[in-house]
Amino acid sequence: MPSEPRWSCTIPSIHDDTPLSVRIYHPSALHSPDSPSGKPWRKRGIVMAHPYAPMGGSYDDRVVGIVTQEFLSAGWIVGTFNFRGAHGPKGKDAGRTSWTGKPELADFQSVAGLFMHYMSYLRPDPASDAPFTTDQSPLSSISAAQLELEEAITAPLVVLAGYSYGSLILRHLPPIPSILNPFAAPITGSAAAEIILKAHKLVDQVNLEFINAARDRERSRAQKGGHSPEHKLGPIAMGGEETSPEKRRSSRDIRRSLDTSRTRELGNRWRSLSHAGKGRRARGDAEPTLADTTAERSAVQVQVQVPDVKYLLISPLTPPTSRLVAPGLARGFWNRAIEEDATIKKHETLAVFGDQDMFASARKMREWAEKIGTDNPRGFVAEEIKGAGHFWVEDGVERQLREALQAWEKRVRGSPSTLSSYQC
Repeated sequence: MPSEPRWSCTIPSIHDDTPLSVRIYHPSALHSPDSPSGKPWRKRGIVMAHPYAPMGGSYDDRVVGIVTQEFLSAGWIVGTFNFRGAHGPKGKDAGRTSWTGKPELADFQSVAGLFMHYMSYLRPDPASDAPFTTDQSPLSSISAAQLELEEAITAPLVVLAGYSYGSLILRHLPPIPSILNPFAAPITGSAAAEIILKAHKLVDQVNLEFINAARDRERSRAQKGGHSPEHKLGPIAMGGEETSPEKRRSSRDIRRSLDTSRTRELGNRWRSLSHAGKGRRARGDAEPTLADTTAERSAVQVQVQVPDVKYLLISPLTPPTSRLVAPGLARGFWNRAIEEDATIKKHETLAVFGDQDMFASARKMREWAEKIGTDNPRGFVAEEIKGAGHFWVEDGVERQLREALQAWEKRVRGSPSTLSSYQC
């Protein structure tokens, strides 16, 4: 397993507030001011999803650990998390795995939102005179113009990854703007607002550590070559919610409020076509509308840099297994809105699978890889490992998996970034 995470915390799922355990690992390169290449550390990170929880999957999974090790050693920040139903700290179970897969989509989206805000506001190379007081943190002092200037050359690089069941959920995730959309001026006290507050709290503390280190280096230079003290950063468990209980709003209550408002608004529109509706308007009666609910949304607008996103799938599931574990994600006449693989057809993607996988037919995997490769000829890479099963325990296959990850990491790290911004 990898080294201790820099952060261990919980966040609520934007689906129904189910608590999700999250770990964030920092590479040593992030806290080393003098890199061997002489170039500043580029913000890059990966979020890794685990296999099926009812079969023991969690962020402690061995393959999740392999991916974490490889990307940490290559200088990436790594985020891992537990889907609902996976055993969290002290063996506590957070909810149950759904049969539809849709709550898990929201779980992944919740963690991705936390991670992208965290990556966007990291300042690993601050000036020694950068301000930081209790009422003026580096985060709150960053303007939209500063952000655009700082990210004019490269956007943060983020890989969304999944193994087994995690890759199945990943293949159904919406595009990045849709993932970030719930965090655009969320309702005060909502799960989305709580996630943003958590990201800000974590990143403010890290940025303060960066500033203290920069000040130490400056004092060292002023003392004619003295050695600055080493800042040893141990793991921190961040518990509790950032919003006070009296202001906290459940996701179900918010959705119910919005749905009721929409229903009332639709009813008002329908009645406006009737004689009764005309009479009601003449009397000046007013009923709540959707605008009344959205007025509760936060007025704070935070400029967030959209990352350059890549995708990593390990041991993807094929039918019938994929339909058994998440039948609600299967495309059919009852579910036409979900388009599997829509995002990975448009972004650089690595798919690694074995030809002895008991949960995925090698023939179906080859056919799937060929189809995706046709739709995305420049960005899709498929690596079939001979003799590898689903759990990557056969002789020599772990080494081949690591080699595939290392080669692809070098490729995407050096690829041009997609520059875009999104206001949320």
